Amino acid sequence: MNTELTNQGITEFIESLKKEYDDVKNTTVNIAISGQSGAGKSSLINAIVGRKVADVGITETTLDIKKYISNGIHFSDLPGCGTEKFPVKTYIENCNLENFDAVIVVTANRFYENDIWLIKEMIRIGRPVYVVRTKMDLSITDGLHDDNLNEYEVFEKVKNDIKSNIGNIQIKGIYLTSSREPQKMDLSKLLIDIEHNLTGIKKQRFIADVAPLNERILLEKSIIAKKAVAYGASAAALNGINPIPGLDIGLDIAILMKMSKEIQSIYGLDEKSIDELSKRMGNSANFTAVRAKAGQYAAKFVAKEGIILLLKRLSVNIGSKGVLKYIPFVGQIAAAGIGYKMADSFGSDLIDESHEFANEILIKSEREIVNK
Repeated sequence: MNTELTNQGITEFIESLKKEYDDVKNTTVNIAISGQSGAGKSSLINAIVGRKVADVGITETTLDIKKYISNGIHFSDLPGCGTEKFPVKTYIENCNLENFDAVIVVTANRFYENDIWLIKEMIRIGRPVYVVRTKMDLSITDGLHDDNLNEYEVFEKVKNDIKSNIGNIQIKGIYLTSSREPQKMDLSKLLIDIEHNLTGIKKQRFIADVAPLNERILLEKSIIAKKAVAYGASAAALNGINPIPGLDIGLDIAILMKMSKEIQSIYGLDEKSIDELSKRMGNSANFTAVRAKAGQYAAKFVAKEGIILLLKRLSVNIGSKGVLKYIPFVGQIAAAGIGYKMADSFGSDLIDESHEFANEILIKSEREIVNK
């Protein structure tokens, strides 16, 4: 009787953790990006998530609505407002803009009359709208060569030109960005402002899936990472029917591997994110170091053999005495309890090293920008 009650309590506890984590994982953030041909919408999408998910071309690639998914962020890459297939009169209805969590209006030069109309309409119907100027790296180069302007002077000139261009529309701000140098300028501010205007668990879903462009975003990523560990460690211990070779503890390694891959993705340390980083850092010494460390990280925390090796090392520091006070499985057998503690310690180490590595990448990326 007591065993049945205990097992029921354990199951309910795991299910509550699973529901809390699944609620975040199953949530989507829907973002529309509108702009004229050549505005850099696809590149902006890739910069937002830190990996290639959208097709980028030197010619117009958006003739119809294109959808791109990066984990929980669903992008709709829209043709420019007022094109032949998407006239102004039916643009909002045809693009279903009233149902998006955020609308980004993009230009690489100046906003046209139809863009300005769209911004006004989004404000009128209460949709969060963000005005983004892309390709600022090219503007800085042109400003230096053509007008002998420094970087700050180019920024001020572009912002003033846009303010004059759009008139007295009350917008949240003007975000100057460069997909080639996403850490620079206003992309991280754009991401924080979008998150600020989201509600509930959409905030966590969004931050979990965007590129880790600054320390604040990294810190917020730890919230969902800790939820992944809480559920993963508990489920791995409860489902652990096969003992780890060399230990008397059973853990479901497949669950831990899945947990590791999710956290790797949250911190932008997966292969696609590292590949995207190479486009910005090239074959520099900094990127060579990042690529080497990414391989070591994956071998340690993502590969099955590395996880088992790390768990064996953790087992030396985790004994049965006193461990029960850390275990939420009241009445569970000691082996499962110790298994939970081992998996939880593994998850904590994973988060700590993921944060440290992601922060190291930020520093190295900034050095590359300075050295250009």
